[in-house]
Amino acid sequence: MSIFNSPTLRLFSLIVLLVFSISESLAGAGARLRGQVLDQSGAAVAGAVVHLSSRDGLRWSTITDENGAYSFAQLPAGEYLIEVEARNFNRQVESLRLNSQEDRALNVTLRVAAVAEQVVVTAAGTAQSVDEISKSVSLIDSQQIEHRNELSISESLRLTPGLRVQQLGGPASFTAIKTRGLRNQDTAILIDGLRFRDAASTQGDATSLIEDLLFVNTDRLEVLRGSGSSLYGTNAIGGVINIITDEGGGPTHGQMQIEGGSLGLMRSRAKLAGGLGRDRFRYSAGLAHLNLVNGVDGDDAARNTSGQGFAQYSFTPLITLSGRIFTGDSFLQLNDSPFAAPASNLPAAGPIPAIPLALDQQRLREAGKPFTLGNATFIPALNDPDNSREARFFSGALALTQRLNEAASYRISYQGVATSRAFRDGPGGVRFESPFSNLSRFDGRIDTLNARADLQLGRFNLFSAGYEFEREYYANVTRDENPDPTQRADALTRIRQRSHTIFAQNQLRLLDNRFQLSAAARVQTFALSQPEFVGGAPQYRGVRVGAPPTAYTGDGSVSYFFATTSTKLRAHVGNGYRAPSPFERFGTSFFFGSFSPFGDPRLRPDRSVAFDTGIDQTLAGGRVRASATYFYTQLQEVIVFDLSGFADDPFGRFIGYRNTGGSLARGVELSFTAAPIHTLDLSASYTYTNSDQRAPSVAGFLKTFGISDHMFTLAINQQIARRVNVVFDLFAAGQYAVPFFASGGNRAFIFDGPVKADLGVSYTLPVSGDRHIRFYGKVDNVFDRTYFENGFRAPGAIFVGGLTFRF
Repeated sequence: MSIFNSPTLRLFSLIVLLVFSISESLAGAGARLRGQVLDQSGAAVAGAVVHLSSRDGLRWSTITDENGAYSFAQLPAGEYLIEVEARNFNRQVESLRLNSQEDRALNVTLRVAAVAEQVVVTAAGTAQSVDEISKSVSLIDSQQIEHRNELSISESLRLTPGLRVQQLGGPASFTAIKTRGLRNQDTAILIDGLRFRDAASTQGDATSLIEDLLFVNTDRLEVLRGSGSSLYGTNAIGGVINIITDEGGGPTHGQMQIEGGSLGLMRSRAKLAGGLGRDRFRYSAGLAHLNLVNGVDGDDAARNTSGQGFAQYSFTPLITLSGRIFTGDSFLQLNDSPFAAPASNLPAAGPIPAIPLALDQQRLREAGKPFTLGNATFIPALNDPDNSREARFFSGALALTQRLNEAASYRISYQGVATSRAFRDGPGGVRFESPFSNLSRFDGRIDTLNARADLQLGRFNLFSAGYEFEREYYANVTRDENPDPTQRADALTRIRQRSHTIFAQNQLRLLDNRFQLSAAARVQTFALSQPEFVGGAPQYRGVRVGAPPTAYTGDGSVSYFFATTSTKLRAHVGNGYRAPSPFERFGTSFFFGSFSPFGDPRLRPDRSVAFDTGIDQTLAGGRVRASATYFYTQLQEVIVFDLSGFADDPFGRFIGYRNTGGSLARGVELSFTAAPIHTLDLSASYTYTNSDQRAPSVAGFLKTFGISDHMFTLAINQQIARRVNVVFDLFAAGQYAVPFFASGGNRAFIFDGPVKADLGVSYTLPVSGDRHIRFYGKVDNVFDRTYFENGFRAPGAIFVGGLTFRF
């Protein structure tokens, strides 16, 4: 199914043509904003990037000339946020209001010793400064990611308060993100504000593809912690991660990067961006390739080629058409899942300390030779030489934005997401291997059309409302190479679902923007077509299926900023939901030539309610920023995979998905950011989480699996003599529990949490003008700590070195 042949995309194209037919008559002279970007001594700052954002989502960008000058022309009247950033300076944000045909001069002074100010769009779906946000939001920009030399989006998020990033093995291995003590599927992933998820994954979320999201051409990451379902729909129960693409603009600029290191790692990345016609056309494009030859056990090869790009054309200052793509193609060699040691090595009752089989004995076990179990209570992931995963994804979006007048604008967007994952396994390996090769392929497709209008109801009230149509497609193909044609598996499952959504939000700003009040609501209805089954899953044939029930979500937040003390108080409450995925409703397992049903067509959605409140404090003239947040989330009803067995199941299942009571997660997030001198940036955070199951899957054990009570992060960025930069970061987590099947049922195994420190050093060599070469080296896990994530062995100390040429 090609995205480019989608009826939804054709409808979007027709709307664009109709708008363009009347666009010239709506263009006007508009206002003008101009000025200089200066440093604290009054000298001009050339090459500074200047962004101008309207409250309703329009955005312009330019780069200052050799005199530090910038200019924006033909601007509609209204309120704006101007954001200025430059190398060796901290980002500066100011708010302003332009009247019709006004010619405003505004000089911006950048500081070298201050906590960077930020403009955030994820908290409310519109542009806000940090002081205006009434929710808990973190931002990681591309400069921070490059200083830390992170390979992927997930590793870039590791230091975010309240987030637990788990990578099951080395680079490019399966990765999961948990927010505030909740599950993997409770965090929504967005690309430029649009949902990114895999319709064919187990929970219908993005978890199946997180490891494939490389750092390619990303401008920044915005992380909303707390309920986001009223703004972003399904899966946003615990939080939202928004991957924002670099929008380019200014003179042509770019970079080329190459590096290599331990585990047979090689990475290359190239990026080009700029603007034409005084930035009437803006573009950016990036390409990255990661090649891992060996991996943790020497047989964990991985490859990933990804591209990310953006283009925007302004037909008039009031009408823009933008397009964006993010695509990837990856391959990964897989291992078997970890498992419990024999019952003779385990205590009779209670939680079990997770003691791994010694590495030398694990290698004997993998070779099929006699080995000594010792006091091990679990066997780490064993090598499986012919087990692999291939994955491809494509996310493409088009967006038309028009400002009708000072008080009204609209945005129409289309996004198509196509995903494909293929799992291949054969007789190789030492544990429960099939006698012949088999294939399971999961294909997903989601088309989303969104129309949104923003109305400025007076100077202080912004009302937004819209409609969203979404269509998703799920296909599962299962085949094997059984030499007996009569026993050969060749099964196909197809499922199609549609949904219609209406949403609204009202934002009120009073007392010179110090008081912020926001309320949002969302209603989503579903329509499910009759599934198709060919060759397998006979238990579901003829079953009359109904659509998931209508989802109703609401959200409210409030904040007040005390300007005299630079103190902000905030609170946020909302409910959330996650619609049952096609796999949870109709999924099957294929094992040793036979199918077993897992899904239940009658499943109800996950439901939740969440609340958080906090205080943000800026000190020392903007050099220090501290934050404290209390959070509470109750999962009222959830979908779980039950291994205990079913009685009188209508689909003949022994194990599978069902609804049950959820869990309760509450805790505290503390964070601290400081720039005490212009060459030093510090940040630290501590998160305490108490997450308990209301319906435990292991008798007598209430703690939620995979969640540590305590997490701590630290990051230090020190510049030495302008050309040398040293970066140190640390992530540490307390003990957590993992369920393994043992002694006829699940048992809780207690693992020590990871303590991972990274150290990087770089030297920047000027070449000419804006051209320079950055040489760098980095050691991941610099203390060479041995730890396991859910029973998968993590790499020890890894060295990476390389260079980046910027122009």
